[in-house]
Amino acid sequence: MLLTIKTYKKVCLFCRKEFDAQKRTTKYCSHTCNSRAYKANKRNELDLEINFEDFVKRQLQHQAELLNQIQITLSKLLNQQMTDSEKYLSPDEYCKLKGISRKTLYRVIKENKVIVKKISERKVLIKSEI
Repeated sequence: MLLTIKTYKKVCLFCRKEFDAQKRTTKYCSHTCNSRAYKANKRNELDLEINFEDFVKRQLQHQAELLNQIQITLSKLLNQQMTDSEKYLSPDEYCKLKGISRKTLYRVIKENKVIVKKISERKVLIKSEI
């Protein structure tokens, strides 16, 4: 009784030559092609790691630049708010300064006798005349 080994016609993934494989999962025609493919894959992985490191460095640098721009913008806004807060008074401060009630103040605001800056729907600041 003679045993016949089933073979599969395959194409080597490295050298692209046709060969007879004893298993369906075989990818390479020889140990040499397998070793060379392994080394080529390792080189590609190394290149990907280096490129990924460069990518991460560029992203971190970009994030740092954006953070710097945000900090500059925030400092400008804070400076503007400081100068604005010097020009405007809250309703309570204005009432104490002028010696009037809040009801009188809102009547004056309604008659447009003072300059008002609306912060929100309900909150206002009154321009100081000092």
